[in-house]
Amino acid sequence: MPASSILSSVRCRFLLPLWLGLMMLPLGNVIAQQEGENGAKPAATKADTSEAETATKPEAKPEDVQLQEANGIRKLMPNMPVWIDLKRKMVIMDGEVCLRKGSLEMFACLRGTKEHESVVAVPADAFVVHAGLLRIGAKQGEPVSFDPEYQPPSGEVIDVLVQWTDEKGKLRSVRAQEWVREAEGKKEMPYNWVFPGSYFWKDIPLQEVVKAKEQGIDPDTLPGKQVYAAEGGELICVSNFRSSMLDLPVPSTDANNNLWFEANTEKIPPEGTKVRIFLIPNKGKTAKLEAAQKAKAAEKPQPKLEQPVPVEEEKKTPASKEAA
Repeated sequence: MPASSILSSVRCRFLLPLWLGLMMLPLGNVIAQQEGENGAKPAATKADTSEAETATKPEAKPEDVQLQEANGIRKLMPNMPVWIDLKRKMVIMDGEVCLRKGSLEMFACLRGTKEHESVVAVPADAFVVHAGLLRIGAKQGEPVSFDPEYQPPSGEVIDVLVQWTDEKGKLRSVRAQEWVREAEGKKEMPYNWVFPGSYFWKDIPLQEVVKAKEQGIDPDTLPGKQVYAAEGGELICVSNFRSSMLDLPVPSTDANNNLWFEANTEKIPPEGTKVRIFLIPNKGKTAKLEAAQKAKAAEKPQPKLEQPVPVEEEKKTPASKEAA
C-alpha cells in the first residue's frame, strides 16, 4: 500500500499505521506515520533499517514479538502482556478472540471472566492496564451513574485499535468499533470509548459488617482490602457498568432496547486468533465530546421555581381607615 494511502487512512479513520514490519512489532512505522502527521521527520529505527534482513524470516505472531525498550516501550508486569509506549503515548496489550457471534456487554474482558459476552479476552489484571493509561497521561473521569438520573461515564476518549495476522499471513489493523454492531439495524458501532476508570470497594467479611452494625459502628470505617471493581472482567465495555474501566458515554444497558450491541461476526477473525490491542488517548475527540455534552446539558429544561406566595396585606387599623 502506498504511504500516501496509509496516511490518508490514518487521518480519515484513526487507524494508526500498524501494518509494517515482520519480525519486529511494527512500531517503527507507527512512529513514522504519527510523527509525519505532526509535521516532524521520523527518525530511522532498527525495524526500518533491518527490514531487508528480516524479510526472509518467518512472521512472528503478536504474542511472540519482543517489544524493545530502546523505542520507549516498557512492560508493566513481567507475567502480563501489557506495555506502555511513553514516546507515542499508548498502552499495548495482547489478547485472543473468544467470541464471534452473540450479544455483547464488553468488547474486551479479562481472561477467565466474561468470555461469553466479549469479543476479546486479555490475560492481565485490569489495574495494570489502568495504571498504564494513567502513566501515559490519560485523564480519568467518573463511572456511569443511574441515581437519581442517568449520568454518562466521563473521562478522556480512548481510541481502541486491534492488530492481528490473518490466514494469509498479512498483518491487519482495524478500529475496535468495526467488530461491534448495533443489534437493531446491524449498524457498526459509532461511539468512542471514554476512561471512567471504574472504582474501588472494600472487601470486609460479612460477619464483621453484621457485628459492627450491632455495636453501632459504621462498617465503612472497618479495615479491609481495597478491590478494583474492574477485576470482575469489565475492561472495555459496550454496556454501561460502574465497574467499567473503559465505557461508552451513551445510555447502553439491558433496559435500553434501542441501543444494544452484538458481535459483528463477518468482520471478526476466527476464535483463538491472537490479537494486539492499542489504547491511545485522543485529546481532540475528548474536547469535542465534552463540548457536546455541555451543550446538551444547557438545552435541558430547567425545573420551574415555585413563585413565592404574596404576603397578605397588613390589616388596616381603624385610624388608618379614617385617614384613608
